Amino acid sequence: MADSSKTVSFIDIGTNSIHILVVRFFGDSMGTPIFQDKESVRLGQHLFKNGFIDKEAIEKTRIVISNFVQLSKDLGAEEMIAYATCAAREASNRKELLDAVKVKGLDVKVISGLEEARLIKLGIFGPEGPREKTLEIDIGGGSTEIILCKGKEDLFLDSLSLGAVRLAYGHEPDSTNALSFAEYDFLRRHVDAMSYRTCRKVREIGFEKAYGSSGTLIALAKMCAEKRGDGDSSYMMYYELVEVMKELYTKNMEERKEVPGMTPSRADIIVSGGAIAEELMYLLGIDRIEISENGLKQGMEMDYLLTNGHSNFNIRESSVQNLAIRCGYDRAHAETVQGNALRLFDDLKRLEVHNMGDEMRMLLSHASLLHDIGEFINYPQHHFYSYLILLNSFLPGFDEEELRMMALMVRFHHKGFPKRESKHFRDMDEEEAADMLKCALILKIADILDRRRNSSVETVDASASSREVTLRIGSESDISMEIWKLNTIKDDFRDVFGLDIVIKRV
Repeated sequence: MADSSKTVSFIDIGTNSIHILVVRFFGDSMGTPIFQDKESVRLGQHLFKNGFIDKEAIEKTRIVISNFVQLSKDLGAEEMIAYATCAAREASNRKELLDAVKVKGLDVKVISGLEEARLIKLGIFGPEGPREKTLEIDIGGGSTEIILCKGKEDLFLDSLSLGAVRLAYGHEPDSTNALSFAEYDFLRRHVDAMSYRTCRKVREIGFEKAYGSSGTLIALAKMCAEKRGDGDSSYMMYYELVEVMKELYTKNMEERKEVPGMTPSRADIIVSGGAIAEELMYLLGIDRIEISENGLKQGMEMDYLLTNGHSNFNIRESSVQNLAIRCGYDRAHAETVQGNALRLFDDLKRLEVHNMGDEMRMLLSHASLLHDIGEFINYPQHHFYSYLILLNSFLPGFDEEELRMMALMVRFHHKGFPKRESKHFRDMDEEEAADMLKCALILKIADILDRRRNSSVETVDASASSREVTLRIGSESDISMEIWKLNTIKDDFRDVFGLDIVIKRV
């Protein structure tokens, strides 16, 4: 994209809900979400019994689409892309639905189940795909997408005629009411019958890790987390799901709404969706499934980038750059600090002062660019606000542990430096905490070297003996303030690296 900034709206017209994601693309970045929302319209509520979408659902869809289009325009969207999935694929009155949502500037396309699976994979794993052989299950309102992939390769894609709305409203028994064990088991046997060929294929290929997405699995994971007591809904265990389902299917719709972690609007379809999840986890031998909040709309965003010439972008670098831009960072200073930090990291590794690998170097590099993003809130405490922003940023391309490591590096680049026994590291592996502290101190030194934000330090050379590290700093400017500040971190350096540090100007 040639423009320095462009806004695009992505609309996903699903069987249960309509989702919108509005993204602003800065230059050649992968984009930053500036708005997202959803509305439940239940296009499939009568579809799977009658074969057509009822007029009330079509009218609700028309109103939601009209509002989302206007909202997109108000946010400056120059393009709007809309895909319709299972309900539109199967409805005998598809044309009536598509005519109802015709709005100037919006072209709604009905996509196949396999294309839906491909886009979901893109949304969850990005264009590079997962490193391990990974299974992804997305339980929608009308269909369930199964994706087996490794890296960029799609090992197996399928779209099953199974969905939370389809099973709740298009199949007996009526799972909107309380069920007996036999009735719930009948639902699971139906899932078994509809998925056995797909499950057999997945088992033949095999997988190392399992992911799940969609509102159904997110809701189930929240209830499992509540029952577990730690509030961590980023994963779900099979045995936890079995216990939650026993509690849910024996209750009526109103009683289900009171279950801790339950999303009340899903009370009528949660048992049918849970039956799909439980049976697939059983059939595929999944003990633990990781939960992703991404899905089709994020896949639409990725696909847009790929079809507009961005075939080789780095998802991590792009998401870091987007966050930095949104926070109004000082680019020149951030890049100077990044350069200083990476040179120090490499020199100290060459001197065998540390043995950290490429993964920690990469995290340090990104933390260096983001170390001052909290300044727009408050400068005296900017390190703390930078930490909070990073910790809660959900940056695409990073897992929670990587975000935490970068956030802690940023937290301690300014003001006081922590000891290893600090409460911040109590639940961290000892070696992991030690590496994080080393990177945080390298970042602190790199930031001090550009204390006046004028790139006055021209050279930094390191040497080492068995007892000390010597930093030789070259500059034609007055860097007495930088030298003075570096001398204040001598005790911290000794604690972290086990060596003295000597600062010399050359």
